[in-house]
Amino acid sequence: MKIQKDCKVFITGAASGIGRSTAIAMGKLGSRLFLTDRNEKGLEETVDIISKNGGEVCKYKAFDISKYEDVKGFADETHKEFGAMDIIMNIAGISVFALVEDMTHEHWRKVINVNLWGPIHGIECFVPEMVRAGNGGHVVTVASAAGLTGAPWHAAYSTSKWGCVGVSEVLRYDLMQHDIGVTVVCPGAVETPLKQTVEILAVNRESNYIKEHEKKFSQHAVSPERVAELIVRAVEKNKFLVFTSFDIWLLYFLKRKCFPLYHLVLKKISKLMNKMKEFQ
Repeated sequence: MKIQKDCKVFITGAASGIGRSTAIAMGKLGSRLFLTDRNEKGLEETVDIISKNGGEVCKYKAFDISKYEDVKGFADETHKEFGAMDIIMNIAGISVFALVEDMTHEHWRKVINVNLWGPIHGIECFVPEMVRAGNGGHVVTVASAAGLTGAPWHAAYSTSKWGCVGVSEVLRYDLMQHDIGVTVVCPGAVETPLKQTVEILAVNRESNYIKEHEKKFSQHAVSPERVAELIVRAVEKNKFLVFTSFDIWLLYFLKRKCFPLYHLVLKKISKLMNKMKEFQ
């Protein structure tokens, strides 16, 4: 869809990283923004940046997208005052990396509630109103490379992100009749605050081994601004699947076309990840 001036856009995770960069990018295009994040201070900083750049934030509120009642309340208030959204963007997410034996039920619950139930709440609270309005639109959900591949140490995270990919594929066809496009974004390494907030269980984050790999991650990572650019382009071109770096595209290609090689790569990654257990 063409992103017109005054296009109404709902974005989660807007306090930092990909969410903030995408909100800023959409604001520069003249969109009317409706933003949320559980980080109130960061959210206010994003609103301030957008306003100083001449963008328009119509409504923002800090809340937890894993709580249906909070999302529903925000959606109802927004629809009553402004009508249906033109675009919704489910970007907020958290991460826990661990072997299954090191996770508790709380780790599983927390990751799946935010990463999967969060987007589901956004979809069920905003998309029906888009359908009823009959003006078309677009739905964007940021999943992960871990939503396409069996990344070691990513059991809970991958479960949530595979769900995002799955629901996006279904909606791609269900919403075609309403002229609502769907995009699912599968980033690899991105230089966002998630790098610092990710929980890595049963390892010593201060070990030289971990720090060296975090350094390599940063050297390899793309910027959130680059991801925002790809998201905007995907909406305008109605592109379904978005990769943010060539290595992720290649890994997914190997999985589909040359599974034995993909299998070897994943085994190698598994060995590298398991070595972290030596540093507890």
